[in-house]
Amino acid sequence: MHDGEHGHEHVHSHEHTHGGVTHTHEHSHEHGEGHDHSHSESGSLKEAAALLDFMYHHNQHHAEELEELMGKLRELGKEEAAERIGAAVALFEQGNSELSEAMMLVSE
Repeated sequence: MHDGEHGHEHVHSHEHTHGGVTHTHEHSHEHGEGHDHSHSESGSLKEAAALLDFMYHHNQHHAEELEELMGKLRELGKEEAAERIGAAVALFEQGNSELSEAMMLVSE
């Protein structure tokens, strides 16, 4: 068992192919507060809080990317597709609202 704490970074790479064009983008998320590997209740709560925080920001980042794509599709005259993306972004925001509530409950 490892009871020490250490910070860590998650790097995610995504590759997408659209219309024959492939592009890759990476983003990272730093967890500088530390990550407790103990199996105590407090360690589990810290891990849950860290994961919730990570997922909240991860979803926020993807929502921002989708909003950019929505704008590009509007410029290309693909209004219906842009509207669908707008609906998806609203769901991301709704999900993040729920994650925020969960983070508050975990930290109580």
